Amino acid sequence: MGDQPTTSSPQASSTPHHLHRWIWFITGPTACGKTTIAKALASRLNFSFVEGDDYHPAASVEKMASGQPLTDQDREGWLRALREHETAQPAKGESRHLVMTCSALKKHYRDVLRQGGDEAGNLRVRFVLLDAPEEVLTERARKRKGHFAGANLVRSQMEILERPDDGEKDVLVIDVNRDVEDVERDTEMKVREAMGQDDNSFLAVQ
Repeated sequence: MGDQPTTSSPQASSTPHHLHRWIWFITGPTACGKTTIAKALASRLNFSFVEGDDYHPAASVEKMASGQPLTDQDREGWLRALREHETAQPAKGESRHLVMTCSALKKHYRDVLRQGGDEAGNLRVRFVLLDAPEEVLTERARKRKGHFAGANLVRSQMEILERPDDGEKDVLVIDVNRDVEDVERDTEMKVREAMGQDDNSFLAVQ
């Protein structure tokens, strides 16, 4: 992909704290519960919610529906579209803070999304990785209805998944192999804690 990775450390800027915007990407392989957890987090924080899958072109949706994994080239336009959305100013009446779903399986994909924060200057881009064993995700994918990504995509996504390294301080890892209510509460608690540690923008969500 043509984007050059940026530093994975949290963005810093001189923008006054009351102008900062939070963008939380809920990430992970198919069937990890991204949409469920993202909607719950957005509701609990009174942030706007965006379903990242809605930005996939039709060709990519058809490819995944047929059981074919997406390539880096397939994902390039999708990641750019998400990055453009994250940097767009919210419509009148909408929260300026955002929770968005995106698999973001590789560090490079996360770096592309981080670039939005670097370019805008007033964004705090953060990630939550929803984590579960492959067999758990495969079983979930088999049981769910009406989603274009089937159980056969779990294996290929787990194979390319790059877990955050020590340099990715802006990624929270949440165990989702438990009751969804526990996951929702734990995610909210850890996200609030992470935002509270950022003195420059904590007041933006009060």
